[in-house]
Amino acid sequence: MGYISEKAKKDIISRYSEERYEHIQNVIELAVKLAEKYNADVEKAYTAALLHDIAKDMEVDEMVALLESADIFIDEEYHNKNILHGPCAAVIAYENYDIDDEEILYAIYYHTFGRAGMGLMEKIIFISDAAEKGRTYKNVGKIRKAMNTDLNMAIEMSLSGTISHVLSKGEVLFPATAAALEYFKEQRIKR
Repeated sequence: MGYISEKAKKDIISRYSEERYEHIQNVIELAVKLAEKYNADVEKAYTAALLHDIAKDMEVDEMVALLESADIFIDEEYHNKNILHGPCAAVIAYENYDIDDEEILYAIYYHTFGRAGMGLMEKIIFISDAAEKGRTYKNVGKIRKAMNTDLNMAIEMSLSGTISHVLSKGEVLFPATAAALEYFKEQRIKR
């Protein structure tokens, strides 16, 4: 079952710069691979990966206005592209491309900052964005290795790295990210 038409796919692709589209292709490739590995819906993974960064190049004030028009209010201290583009992309997917599947929308919405209790599709898109083959940051190799045997561990490692990176730059940490890390640590301890 296709979640998005060929016409819509072409429109979405046309909205990406060449550089951004290379990232999108890498995320799609990894998301499809992980969906197959973890018995998730491959078409949902493809659709979420295709749309996850559709709002990345919007201006912050445009993002805030779009979110508020959808009755999504995020505190002003978190008004930056890294935090807002996921929720905005979910709104665009819903409003412009008729995506109404919750797994796809949640995967898009939470792909940068995560959340406690992420579902399988959210995990797949989160880690595919973080560990696609174009990423070169410290420890990405360890995350890639972990994602093939323990998706939760890979996500915990990625969240920990994200938190360290954000705090080292003196940026504001979105609370959902810290909550997600705590959740995945607790899940590991319970195993």
